[in-house]
Amino acid sequence: MKAWEKIEKLEMSVMQDSTDNAAALYDTLGEMPFTARALGLACRYRGLEMTRLLVERGAAFAFDMEKLKPVLIHARYFWLDLYGDENYSLGLLSTVARRETYELNNIGKMHCGVSLVSSSERLQTLDFFLKNAKKIGFKADEFLFYAYLANEREMIDFLKSKGVRASKRLLKIITEGANNDDWLNYCFLTGKLTDGEFLREMGAIAEECGGKKLHFTEKFWEYNSSRFEKPELFKFLLEHFNQTKMNKTKLMKNIIERDDVECLELCTENGWLKLPKKRDEMIAFAVDNEKAECSAYLLDFKNRTADLSAERAKAEKKLERELNADPNSVSELKKIWKYKKREDGSIIITGYKGNRTEITVPDKIGKSPVTAIGEYAFSPNAPRVTEEQALTRCRITKITLPETVVTIGEDAFGGSGACAVKGLFNAFSDLAEINLPKSLEFFASREAAEKAPKIFRNCKKLTVKIPRSPYARMYCKRLNVAFEFYGGNYDFK
Repeated sequence: MKAWEKIEKLEMSVMQDSTDNAAALYDTLGEMPFTARALGLACRYRGLEMTRLLVERGAAFAFDMEKLKPVLIHARYFWLDLYGDENYSLGLLSTVARRETYELNNIGKMHCGVSLVSSSERLQTLDFFLKNAKKIGFKADEFLFYAYLANEREMIDFLKSKGVRASKRLLKIITEGANNDDWLNYCFLTGKLTDGEFLREMGAIAEECGGKKLHFTEKFWEYNSSRFEKPELFKFLLEHFNQTKMNKTKLMKNIIERDDVECLELCTENGWLKLPKKRDEMIAFAVDNEKAECSAYLLDFKNRTADLSAERAKAEKKLERELNADPNSVSELKKIWKYKKREDGSIIITGYKGNRTEITVPDKIGKSPVTAIGEYAFSPNAPRVTEEQALTRCRITKITLPETVVTIGEDAFGGSGACAVKGLFNAFSDLAEINLPKSLEFFASREAAEKAPKIFRNCKKLTVKIPRSPYARMYCKRLNVAFEFYGGNYDFK
């Protein structure tokens, strides 16, 4: 008999036969490659007696995933994407805690009249598992974690009385976050708890975490958003969860739309409105939406807490700094240019963030000379360019480069020839003028001009201004772009 046939026979026997017949079958099957699911079915649907006889014959929750993989493809009831950390002991929980429990439920539905055994018998089985934990691979710490989320209070109290603590691995996931099944199951199960259960069980989990804040993501919000609308629960969430990832603006606007002063007060107590700009934004939102209670509260909050003269003085200083800022300072240039410092200390411009259509590239940033223009530096087709930046680049009409520039990367000023933004196409052919310095490497010799990159691809309206150099002219003719000379009075043929 093949291995997968043995597995199916044992599982069907566990579900359908008497304990004596199941024991007899197990004895005839010989070595079993996988018994974890049969053991999960026994503890969920058949009780302690069936569970005990399986364990006495060698059944366990632990198994070698690598050895089992060749068997899985043949077994009808297996999930074929097993990760190797399955925990079929969760069959003891009444709530479906993970996909293993879904699997056990699906098999249970195939057998009419089969239902979950009583809570008292499941508690006895839990005691049996705890006493044989090492032999069968029972993970008591992970079981306790999911028992919290399943609101299995008797099992929780029993395990705690035996000194069991929740899994450090799982506690790390819910305090630091993870992109895996455990995190998704955690979010899903928290959403299934009633408000009272949520306060009790999540409070117990928070205590297990030793004061560390619980992680928060949009996925957690998806399953628990209604709890943010209830003052008692909102207070609990703010106290026990990391607020860094919370969309505070969105949450406060939802609160204001409900005209919920009690929840809004919790926001102010947690410092969500300590910035004058955010506070005034919420005041404007409340007034615009005619939310009388929240408007009155926010205006009173401002009157009670704001140092209006200090805020006004700060705003005036900021405005003054902006008006008097040196446009060539590093801080100001960082607002306009993306750049990198090379090993030799020079600067390569990698992107343009400004909003002007006529641009002069600086000859230095700080004390470092600008010697290169990177690939796609001005192109709307550059990777990781925002919609607004792409549109701005589409409108550029003139670029002047400094004499310090030696190299220019491929497609620095062009690209595919079109700027695609939400279905709106603007040809990047309005670039009308670019002044190239004589310092460019590809003006140095015939060979360099012949090998120079096609940096003006599809800029059809462009006129390139170049120094009076045969190689500069050769370069432009090779790229088939219009050009004009600047500087000097001599000519050549």
